[in-house]
Amino acid sequence: MKKTIILALVAALIVAAPVSAAGLDISGSIETKIEVNKQGEDLTVVPGSELSLNLGLSAAEDKVRAGLEFGLSKETENEDLVPTNITLGDIALKQAFIEADGAFWYGGPEATTRFGTLEINYSPYASLAKRSGISISGINVDVAELNGFYALAGEHGHVLGMRGDLLLLEDVAVGASVIRDDELTRLQLDAAAAPLEGLQVRGSVAADHTDESGLKMNNLWAVEAGYELAGNTMITAGYKHITDGFVPRYVAEKSEDGDAEHDWIHLPRAKNSGLFVGFATEQQGVELHADYDQMFAEARIGAGTEYEGFRFDVETVLDIPAVSGISTKSTTFGVGREFEVMEGLAIDASYEGKWTGAERKLVHTLGAKTTLGLIPAVDGLELSAEVSASEFSLDSVGYKVGAKFEAPNGVNLGIEHARHEGTTFNAGMKVEF
Repeated sequence: MKKTIILALVAALIVAAPVSAAGLDISGSIETKIEVNKQGEDLTVVPGSELSLNLGLSAAEDKVRAGLEFGLSKETENEDLVPTNITLGDIALKQAFIEADGAFWYGGPEATTRFGTLEINYSPYASLAKRSGISISGINVDVAELNGFYALAGEHGHVLGMRGDLLLLEDVAVGASVIRDDELTRLQLDAAAAPLEGLQVRGSVAADHTDESGLKMNNLWAVEAGYELAGNTMITAGYKHITDGFVPRYVAEKSEDGDAEHDWIHLPRAKNSGLFVGFATEQQGVELHADYDQMFAEARIGAGTEYEGFRFDVETVLDIPAVSGISTKSTTFGVGREFEVMEGLAIDASYEGKWTGAERKLVHTLGAKTTLGLIPAVDGLELSAEVSASEFSLDSVGYKVGAKFEAPNGVNLGIEHARHEGTTFNAGMKVEF
């Protein structure tokens, strides 16, 4: 009976999607795609489909909010070309919460209280996501802001956490977090300040206490200082350390771009401690940068500029396990420019050379791409081509050609042929509401 009621509720909400009512926000998407790859005599067909539905409700002048996110379970995402024969077991409730703004007693401090899926981000080293529980955040008490949460039992038992931030000075931020589960207690401190114009310093410390660790706790810490000189020049320096036994349990996931403060935790390291320094400047239109990281035993030196419509880039990565053992990991250099062949037709051409020290091989790659606007029937057709070679041998030559087109009926089409991977055709549609 309960399953029938839930299915009826979901169906009613989907039908009501075009309707916009005060305090009700419905959005979602249905996407279907197919990929066909032919390599020699082998033919592979991979269909796939995705379904998502997001519901948001608000009341009391947006002081009370609720959110639901439905989607297909992982087991059924890639089984059908179009999401059909869906049952309750195929639909997963991926996120659900209710939260409200207000005080717990008359005249008390304002706070945001959430029941349901939590998104705790006290710091990159004190985070918890996609867990069900209760959180209270944004309580201002004189010179401090307080936050706390409780997460239901999971792999490591119940989780309790809290954070406090001091609001003493405008240019100084100091905060502390505590997260505890059945196995460990994470103590985390962070601070940032701008003591002088152009100078910024910050640091983070995280230490885990367990029943076995006693006073000797596994920990990590990082400090960094950056100073901006005149003439678009930035100098950075710092130190990072992590013990062998530190558990990255409550560290935020690695970012997509790979440039977040905590990403170094998720990367393979050459050492557990080390200095890092960096230098970046732009002089007379030339961008220069040099970085060294002792923890990864690696240095990068690069430059880039534009001249007469051409873009030039070069970067060398050095392996520095010791001062006496410096070697080149790779060197990449390239040039690119967009040429207007005729009105309505421009070609973006590029060349890249990459030398790798381990293989002692230089690979040359020539590429070109354009978007056609000359033929009305296929307006917006994207064409691309790429040829690479490492030596004067037919076996070392690789090539790739492709085309993408968004048809007027909303169908996305694409085809790509590569020498070693074969021919791949893909098609799909996506509807968002």
